[in-house]
Amino acid sequence: MKKAFLLGGLSLILVLGSSVAWAQTVTIPAEHPSLMRGVRPIGMGNAFIAMPGTDENAPFYNPAAINDYEKQLHFKFISPTVDLSTGAIGLIMDVKDLVTDLNNASGDAGNELNVFRTFVNQHIGQFESVSFHMPPVMVMHKWFSAGLLVDSRNTVSFRNRVFTSFELDSRSDFGGFVGGAYGFLEDQIQAGLNVKVLHRLSIRQVITEDDVLANSGDFGSALPRNRATGFGIDLGLKGKVPDFDIAILERLAPTVALTWQDIGNARFSAPVPDTNQSISFGVAVHPKFGDFQTHFAFDIRELNQSSTFPKKAHFGLELQAPRYFGFLTPAVRIGANQLYFAGGLTLDFRFVKLDFAAYGEEAGMATRNKELRRYAFDLVFGF
Repeated sequence: MKKAFLLGGLSLILVLGSSVAWAQTVTIPAEHPSLMRGVRPIGMGNAFIAMPGTDENAPFYNPAAINDYEKQLHFKFISPTVDLSTGAIGLIMDVKDLVTDLNNASGDAGNELNVFRTFVNQHIGQFESVSFHMPPVMVMHKWFSAGLLVDSRNTVSFRNRVFTSFELDSRSDFGGFVGGAYGFLEDQIQAGLNVKVLHRLSIRQVITEDDVLANSGDFGSALPRNRATGFGIDLGLKGKVPDFDIAILERLAPTVALTWQDIGNARFSAPVPDTNQSISFGVAVHPKFGDFQTHFAFDIRELNQSSTFPKKAHFGLELQAPRYFGFLTPAVRIGANQLYFAGGLTLDFRFVKLDFAAYGEEAGMATRNKELRRYAFDLVFGF
């Protein structure tokens, strides 16, 4: 029996996410936003809906913030982002050992099952994830933003203590986006729209002992390769709260925002699953202290989903220092993502920017019951 089934499965799912299937029993929750989740936002608890659009994250959190860009073209090139949980690399290495052990047990069904059961039992309780995304090219302007994108998210869960199995959830998107925004009343009210056209590869399935015994071919024969092209639309609104000649309001410069992402669900043909729509609300204040700019933000995400408040809650703080030496602008962040601690750092060298974040995320579908610790970093090139 060929054991490429498992090697090609877990390894590619964790690294590339290149195979496709669909099963209703998977309990791995979706991530939001559905595309291009930024390192800077997650460093401040993923609270970013009411933030000003100053970088490449704006179209994917609130397209209305595109209107905050300057009235000149800015470009971003090949800017990779990697996001992974603490045990993901160790799990990949264990998968390689598993394949070796299964090869050694080839032809003996009893030994094969023992090897598989031992592997699953050793990892019970683990929930590991690896994500990668980048825009090969992106252009930004006050009235529009457009680009190409690659976005891959891959998760393995060993949560079933009754049956020897594990869950796989992998989704890779390749495509492009174009968005536009406009400001009314001297940009006091901003509205934006972002359209995404995507070619999606995905797998969402539970792997059991039966799959180990029944599959006599490669990984593709157990999980047929399916793919589909679809599209999604995001709508965003953002407004500045009038200060009413009140000094504290003028200093805080508060903003409020509302987004409707993947309106009506981002549509793909079966068996590739759609991306569920998400309605979110955010508020933020933006006081300055001398030359230091600060942002305090609070978001309530997925208002239309049945989940508890802690799973919807995101808040954070960003402190941005003035530019030093004519080219370096550092920033630090702290926050809570679904009430789990988050923090981050940026070193912006004008044409090259490095972001880092460490954060926790909920592994449960609807309630706050298990934390997944993750680390993310990116390297952004542009002018």
